Amino acid sequence: MNGATRRKYARLLHWYPKVWRDEHGRLMLDTLEEHAADRAVARPSVAEAWSIRAHGLGERATNRWAVIAATFSLVVFIAATAILLSDAMMFPGAGALRIALAVFMGPLALAVAGVILLHRRGQLSAPASLCAVAGAGPAFAMTALAAASWSLGFDEADAGGTRTWFGSATFLFILMGWFFGTVSLLAPVASVVKRRLPSLIRLLLIGTLAALLAIVTGIMVVTGQILGGLGAAVVLLMALLAGRPAPPSERPEVEQVIKQAVRPDSPAVLTRSSYTKICRAALLALVVGIGCAAFALTGSLWVPGVRDSSHAMNLGLAAGALAAMLVVIALAMVLRPRFGTIMRWSALLLCAGLAMESAAQIAGAGHSLQWPLTLLAAVLAGFAVAVPIARFVSAKPPVRIAVAMALGLAAAMPGIMIVTAAAFIAPVAAVALAVWSWRRLSAGRRAAGPQLASIQ
Repeated sequence: MNGATRRKYARLLHWYPKVWRDEHGRLMLDTLEEHAADRAVARPSVAEAWSIRAHGLGERATNRWAVIAATFSLVVFIAATAILLSDAMMFPGAGALRIALAVFMGPLALAVAGVILLHRRGQLSAPASLCAVAGAGPAFAMTALAAASWSLGFDEADAGGTRTWFGSATFLFILMGWFFGTVSLLAPVASVVKRRLPSLIRLLLIGTLAALLAIVTGIMVVTGQILGGLGAAVVLLMALLAGRPAPPSERPEVEQVIKQAVRPDSPAVLTRSSYTKICRAALLALVVGIGCAAFALTGSLWVPGVRDSSHAMNLGLAAGALAAMLVVIALAMVLRPRFGTIMRWSALLLCAGLAMESAAQIAGAGHSLQWPLTLLAAVLAGFAVAVPIARFVSAKPPVRIAVAMALGLAAAMPGIMIVTAAAFIAPVAAVALAVWSWRRLSAGRRAAGPQLASIQ
């Protein structure tokens, strides 16, 4: 390799971080020199240069960048949801800003964080990761333009005026977003499809799967904007957990035994009395919950004093939210052996949220306090989910508090749907708890039978 060729390879190595170059740069440059001499080439090929750049960027994409991207995505989704659920939507340009945040910036940052995590775990190669990120940018941009075009076209159709070119180009933007989305997913899909398949069949399978996944992703991005914050919070939690130092590989066996005895992980620590209480609470919640749901749907037809169906719905949902507290308490008893006494605080937060939602429903539609109380209930429900999860993040209180705050705010978005529909969700959850606890009790009886017979 002459000096010019070596300099070209050396310039490509600048895509790697300096720390990596100081440790491995000379060895890699020597290897590239031998490889170029064997092939008698004077410069790296396009494919070789692309591979070097991709792997260099892969080394730069540390777990810290995944945390930054996921945090940015979470903040963006929270801002978009705040615009959607507040009076800010009345301001000019607020709708376009929300689409830019929720359909382009938030999903793109979330995709970058997810790709970095997959690459750091060795599940996605550096070239495949770079292809996915490079295609995700225009894919989400076209999806955002399609959403904005559809919204503008809808307004223009209602106004009955002349349609603009942008309002009429929704389908074109959808096709372009589908194309770029498919391109961005080709490499990730190819990494999981078996290589033993015939080349033609494998290529057709990869293209078909990527196209279908692009459609599903586009639909989720456009319709699941409120859930995007929860996805960002989950990825952020995964990035933080991935960045924790590995625990010591060797521990004394005595210490492990003591730890398992003091903090057992098996749900079997629940006693027969606990299963009985869970089953009774679930059955009571089921009966009361069905009654509340029936009242919410039909109370205006047979209960005197109920003004109309809306009034009956408000009263039924208010009572159903209170009945759902029984399910929450029973579920906390089930999860306590796994998560510890923190489940008591989690259940308290969720019960407080249900109480707030009950008060909001009693206030009725159109009351000035209904929406603020519902938002408070959703936030409490979100933190009820975040508190037990955040304890697994880090032993440092500032990090744990920050993660709990992020998870709580993100979980508050779907929490709105949970607390408002608690009267209908609780009976279903009560059936599951009752069946589970009854099976545990039955298994305990079958296990106790032979033991009693042997004693006698």
